[in-house]
Amino acid sequence: MIQVLDHEIHLPAVLQMRPYQQRWIDDETRFKCAVKSARIGYSFATGYRADEKSMRIPGRTTTVLSASKAQSVEFVETCAKLCQLMGGTAQMVANEDFVDAIGRIEAIQSKITFPNGSRIIALPANPRTARGYPGDAVLDEFGHHEDSYAIFAAVFRQVALGNSLEVLSTPNGEQGKFYDIARNLGLDLGVAPSTLPVKTDGWSGHWVDVHAAVADGCPIDIEGMRRGLNDDDTWNQEFCCVFLKSTGAWLTLELIAACEDAGATIDLPPGFHPRGTLNAGIDVGRFHDGSCLWLDEQIGDVAWTRAVIKLYGMTFPDQAKRLNPIVRMTTRSAIDMTGMGVGLYDLLNLENEGRLMGISFAGTNDQGVKMKTDLAIRIKKRMEQHRSRLPYDPQIRTELQAIKRQATSSGVTFDAPRIEVDTAVAGGPRQRHFAHSDAFWAKALADLAAESAPYTLGMTESPIPSSYSQSGGYL
Repeated sequence: MIQVLDHEIHLPAVLQMRPYQQRWIDDETRFKCAVKSARIGYSFATGYRADEKSMRIPGRTTTVLSASKAQSVEFVETCAKLCQLMGGTAQMVANEDFVDAIGRIEAIQSKITFPNGSRIIALPANPRTARGYPGDAVLDEFGHHEDSYAIFAAVFRQVALGNSLEVLSTPNGEQGKFYDIARNLGLDLGVAPSTLPVKTDGWSGHWVDVHAAVADGCPIDIEGMRRGLNDDDTWNQEFCCVFLKSTGAWLTLELIAACEDAGATIDLPPGFHPRGTLNAGIDVGRFHDGSCLWLDEQIGDVAWTRAVIKLYGMTFPDQAKRLNPIVRMTTRSAIDMTGMGVGLYDLLNLENEGRLMGISFAGTNDQGVKMKTDLAIRIKKRMEQHRSRLPYDPQIRTELQAIKRQATSSGVTFDAPRIEVDTAVAGGPRQRHFAHSDAFWAKALADLAAESAPYTLGMTESPIPSSYSQSGGYL
């Protein structure tokens, strides 16, 4: 058992903390929040602090709520290893059923108990487990907890009798209770406060991005990690403590305008003879939304828009009849076959087998990235590289701008509210219809088709691109 003399614990060399870790450990403020980079050892420091208090104060209960079961088990395992390094003894129990006053629920807890009656209990976070045990509480990676407001309310009730609450996380967009706490402390700006920790309304706020952590001795290769990640948004949020905006257009007006060109057309030019390969994307709609085909001509590394065809209120056989001649011209076409889209895919594939890619918006690519995320990132990167030439059209601008990047507890989503559009009807008055950013997804699918197309113009059979799985993005 660890020897505690005059409430002092002497750390072995292996447990010497970096300055930002020691600052967090030494802060005795009852309510603490840390906005921090990933992989800099904050959970390690939090586990040490929980161990030290448990050894020093008999009968102490600390509940740790993590974003997942795996994270909660990992936290307890870290505490158990730290206890051994500190010369103490404790008993660890993993995968124990959680039972509260109401009864057993589908949640597994892990815990370590100390000879003095103290214990550390780790659980996956939900509002009911948050009400499980009075005592100190830790909300680990709180920015990624679902039902964060309900969890916070339940936990705050459990610490009412003078116990402490520690909240720490990497950012996860401008949403949730963690963002609210960080904003109140002025930790949401993506820059270090002038003094640390920040003291506001009984809270103590800590902020450490990867640059500050490396300056304090954390062995992260910043340039190597950034190059390997190759995604500025993810880098900024995961390592630079930047809360990504959850509202605002994914494609800005300035970016769209920079890609607009008088040489791009909405209607296929009369007597059109392509100089480069043609690729198309088809977003499918039937009742509430229309279908949209976006046709690009690839000249060098630039995709020039040649046609944007909208179909409203048409049966799938009629849509197939209208779209078949266009698809037949393409080297590769990608079509949304999520849900009812499979019907139009089957009809078009009868005459275009080998040219048509069926894409499930509900699937993922081989790297596990959601297909909508894959498509949204691709369309933006190609526009930023000035590899897309778009026609100037107010309605297309509106649909391209309608997509929002929304942060959620499980990551980010890309979607848009339905917007009302004006549509011309041949031989009749203009009619009002609703679009769901059909042009955005059609263009994104056309970009995917271009990057997946065979090299030989007119090739009718080609292998499935290796970057798309049969069970996920490519069907």
